[in-house]
Amino acid sequence: MSREKTLRPQLNRLVFRLKTSDTLGEGGVKPMLKLYHNDMSSCAQKVRFVLAEKAVEWESEELNLRAGDQLKPEFLQINPKGLVPVLEHDGNILIESNVIIEYLNEVFPEPALLPADAYGRALARRWMKRLDDGVHLETIVLSFGIAFRHQLIATLETDEALEHHFSSIPDPYIQNVQRQVVTGGIGSPRFEQAILVFEKLLKELDQELASHTWIVGDALTLSDIAYAPYGTRLEHLHLSRMWDNKPNFARWYEAIKETSGYQTGLAEWFNPNYLPLMDKAGNEAWPRIAKLLAAIDT
Repeated sequence: MSREKTLRPQLNRLVFRLKTSDTLGEGGVKPMLKLYHNDMSSCAQKVRFVLAEKAVEWESEELNLRAGDQLKPEFLQINPKGLVPVLEHDGNILIESNVIIEYLNEVFPEPALLPADAYGRALARRWMKRLDDGVHLETIVLSFGIAFRHQLIATLETDEALEHHFSSIPDPYIQNVQRQVVTGGIGSPRFEQAILVFEKLLKELDQELASHTWIVGDALTLSDIAYAPYGTRLEHLHLSRMWDNKPNFARWYEAIKETSGYQTGLAEWFNPNYLPLMDKAGNEAWPRIAKLLAAIDT
């Protein structure tokens, strides 16, 4: 990749940052929102999506996760879990992406991104809770099992450095899962479980979307925004073939990619240094994944 292509995403981020954090907001006051995030983080993507939909100015503090910025003492003081995103608003710190996007929806009420009725809001939150209850972890499994393991192994070079990386992860469960899939790749039993979880999820979403435009009714809500990064991660990993037989999900995914919030919060931040690796590794992994999917249907 040429130096020009390598520098372009950095320049794009500089322009974006100047438009938000380094310019005075309405009334000559700097934005009171500061987001600690990463360009390709699924959880950070949903927060940027909401910020874009709300047209809220914010200050960007981007972390390089491969370099371990999230594990440095200064960041662990902000979030001891060592995870992004983190939102700082008027000196208050918020962690957990689904908590953050609900907070933003309350503090900046227009446009409303939850249904007006209590039952609709409960349905949206139920779908969002499912991400926290396991889907996000399986995304880590797929991402590292297919692609990111190659980055880590190439960057850290030795078994000792790799083990130091694993042991520095604050959450022992995530530490163990990442160790399994980085060392075992797509041959790890943990990887097979992740494929099963996503196939079940996509089938249920396809059924849900048969009767309305968006996940909860006919208006875009936080539930759609919360799921958009996961469809995106599957697509980047060359796994969009998983919804070849799921027309309702396919239609939903194409629709959400057309929203301005998606374009600003996700697409403008896609890292061209990651995408070729993810696509190539995903294509190479597909024969095994196709066998796993075929076994589910038999």
